[in-house]
Amino acid sequence: MMSFFREQKLIAALLIGSVLVLLVGVGLIVHSNKVAKEAAQAEAAVQRLNTIAKSASEQLQQTVVYSDVPIVDVKPEDSQAKVSALNGRTPEPGSDDWCEVMMVKDAKEWTTDEQSLFAKNCI
Repeated sequence: MMSFFREQKLIAALLIGSVLVLLVGVGLIVHSNKVAKEAAQAEAAVQRLNTIAKSASEQLQQTVVYSDVPIVDVKPEDSQAKVSALNGRTPEPGSDDWCEVMMVKDAKEWTTDEQSLFAKNCI
């Protein structure tokens, strides 16, 4: 068999070339499927964000329409549970636990430094 390829170098080169072309083609197909899947995931994320933005916009419009109704702080239940699990300990400012404490603290009680730290570390 090796003697055949030695004698027929053109055929051997064409055979090797065609195998390489097939491998490159399979690689491109796999890559394009991966890119398409990532694009679909990105599109789904954009749709979710658009839904959230639309809801927030509607809430903002309701706030403008009913401006006499005061806006209240939203305190997530999971944050309240995490803060109660701290048993009165004061976490280090900027830590995850501190962010949870700030989520349940009334916005009126936040200092300027706390607002800045929250924006840097918690958002």
